Amino acid sequence: MGKMLIKNPKKTNKKFFCECCTFECSNKKDFNRHLSTTKHQRLMMANGWLIEKTPDHNSSHNQYIDNTLLPKLSNTEKGFFTPQHYECENCKKVYAHLSSLCKHKKKCLDNVEELNELIENQVSTIPKEKESEFKELVLLLLKENKEIQKNFIDLIPHIKGNITSNSHNTTTNNNQFNINMFLNEHCKNAMNLTDFIHSLPITNETYDHTIENGLTKTITHMITNGLSNMDILERPIHCTDPARKTMYVKDNDVWEKDNELVKVVDSIKILSLKQRTNISKWQEANQGWKTDEDLQTKMTSLVFYSMTDIENDEKECNKIIRAISKNTYLTSEIKNEYIN
Repeated sequence: MGKMLIKNPKKTNKKFFCECCTFECSNKKDFNRHLSTTKHQRLMMANGWLIEKTPDHNSSHNQYIDNTLLPKLSNTEKGFFTPQHYECENCKKVYAHLSSLCKHKKKCLDNVEELNELIENQVSTIPKEKESEFKELVLLLLKENKEIQKNFIDLIPHIKGNITSNSHNTTTNNNQFNINMFLNEHCKNAMNLTDFIHSLPITNETYDHTIENGLTKTITHMITNGLSNMDILERPIHCTDPARKTMYVKDNDVWEKDNELVKVVDSIKILSLKQRTNISKWQEANQGWKTDEDLQTKMTSLVFYSMTDIENDEKECNKIIRAISKNTYLTSEIKNEYIN
């Protein structure tokens, strides 16, 4: 075992050295302070230092620390050594080297202290008369826990399969029934989507909006503004899930789910083409555009934005579709009013 020494090679300059912690100083007061630190005491416990040491008389310059200055350690606080291994008395882990055991004990002691504190806190909340009953219950639970876990794990696949299947069928049937009842009974007089798109006017104000904001925002404004001005039951589009863009569309007097959003995208194409082919309306409303520099700049912007191929640009189309989904979303208030 290692030794705890006070090295004093020169009588005029005493040097205090703790071999356990590899700590040295020249002031005895500082050294005594070190002996009282938690770090020193834990390392003492971890290394299994024997306090009662016999001085080495062969060394004329080494003076051993008086054992009254050091904390007493019981045998249970020391690491036990066998010819084959070093074993931690707390968790019974085995190490081939003492240094490995020492390193482990630094963490193990902290864990043991934390666990003891946790147990004490838990037990302290239990009335004294219930302590015995509580301990018996803990032992019983620990004994049966392994078997319960095994049985539960075996049941999970069956439970999961049944719940998923039943939940899916019930939810699908209920939602399908509710939305169909709402559309076919309450919205049976709604406008067809094609008729709605063709009813949206292209005016001089529409072109001014395009010049200032671009074609994507203009198409979005035309559709959402037109839908907002309609009664909910007359709208040709309803959305049940904005995040997934789940939309129901009425066309040819039939309500159906627009799974691939084909009808919505076709509506965007129709409005884009309609705007391109009616640029002459803006020219008629601005007769002096050929000689007015400001109007010429607006005309250039109008043509540029109107010719933007947004209907084939997925990013731009998604911007319009998101706005429509938000505008036509069937909120819980609407469902409560019309479905239930």
